[in-house]
Amino acid sequence: MEISFYGGASEVGRSCVVIDDKRKRYMLDCGVKLDSEDEHYPAIEAREIRRVNHAILSHAHLDHSGYMPGLYAEGYRGDVLLTKPTRDLIQLLFADYLRLNKGVSPYKETDVKRMLASTKMPELGERHGDVVFHEAGHILGSVMTELNLSKSVLYTGDVNVRPSRLLEGAARNVDAEVLIIESTYGAKEDVHVPVKDASNALIKSINATFAKGGKVIVPTFAIGRGQEILFTLENFLRSGALKKTPIYLDGMITKALRIYRHNAIYLKKEVQRRILTSDDDPFKSGYYMVPETKDRSDVIALERAVILTTSGMLNGGPVLTYLKKMASEKKNKIILVGYQAKGTRGRELLEGADEITIDDQKVQVNLEIDQAPFSAHSDWRELLELVRGMRKLKKIYVMHGEADKAKQFADTLSHEFKRVSVEVPKLGETFRV
Repeated sequence: MEISFYGGASEVGRSCVVIDDKRKRYMLDCGVKLDSEDEHYPAIEAREIRRVNHAILSHAHLDHSGYMPGLYAEGYRGDVLLTKPTRDLIQLLFADYLRLNKGVSPYKETDVKRMLASTKMPELGERHGDVVFHEAGHILGSVMTELNLSKSVLYTGDVNVRPSRLLEGAARNVDAEVLIIESTYGAKEDVHVPVKDASNALIKSINATFAKGGKVIVPTFAIGRGQEILFTLENFLRSGALKKTPIYLDGMITKALRIYRHNAIYLKKEVQRRILTSDDDPFKSGYYMVPETKDRSDVIALERAVILTTSGMLNGGPVLTYLKKMASEKKNKIILVGYQAKGTRGRELLEGADEITIDDQKVQVNLEIDQAPFSAHSDWRELLELVRGMRKLKKIYVMHGEADKAKQFADTLSHEFKRVSVEVPKLGETFRV
């Protein structure tokens, strides 16, 4: 068996792994890298793409899915295995990606259609040829992939072993001889606070701003984080712990919310019960609003509001409109709830910038900047626990983490599992197993 790493090697972005087992070649994910000045797409040649028999998509986020239609533009004619929620969500993301990258996208709408026509959607735990999907706990529809080849392989994709408000944690009863694992938070100092503590910090921060007469902007990813934050706000509004206020949804969050509701069977049982057996449907709360004016002046004019909007790192989207109009007032606040990559406006704000550039204009930043530490990835300890539950392990490949995180996690694994070979792949590197 040969395993080749064409993306996601000592980096976060453009995840792409190919497993060649002589009989068949499988591609695991094929993403884009959106926050880099380097090459944005997996470093795989067209002739190698055409030799792949089956592609597998772990979840919808673009750093894992964004180049999948590009396979078809390069001549790939195989299928794509994914879950139904992932198929629904990528349609939303690809349409937005093509709109934003008009003229420079590596693929066209016809390639997206060709890919969607080639999808197969196994259920969790159901064997489909060599493949079995297991819950990954990251976002709706996310899976860990078990491959039963000449060696058994488990590819985690992005994984979260902790239950969230919407999802159960990742499956813990999966074993394999070869493990390909993410390391986004693979350093020993990476310790996530409990969801309850992160939620309380968020609500306390919002109430403090309301007490000063300000409004709160919460920039977030449209899929996954957006729904978790929304459910947190809705729960605290119902309990009275958060002052009654409209929650404005802007960007793709509303469409993604609809997809979550249509795929409720993949959510936690208690969420399903709320949707199906009562008038207490958390997806249809009376607190949720959408802006009525293109310039968002109706929202800006309000005395009090929480604005949940894309994009999560302030790279683009409606959040920039709100910042232009609200950043100069000290009474307002922006609460960052996700990772802020180097080179993004979100990172600039975290590092104390007193002005940012939006549409070639300098915008004065006087509003308060805060963080609420939500994460849909496992931390160092949780990743280690996941590996400890595996008994057949012979090889581990550590990927999907910045170079220092991947190395630190690999060092931890080497120390803990002395009989297991641990590697941190370089981009383009191939291993014989």
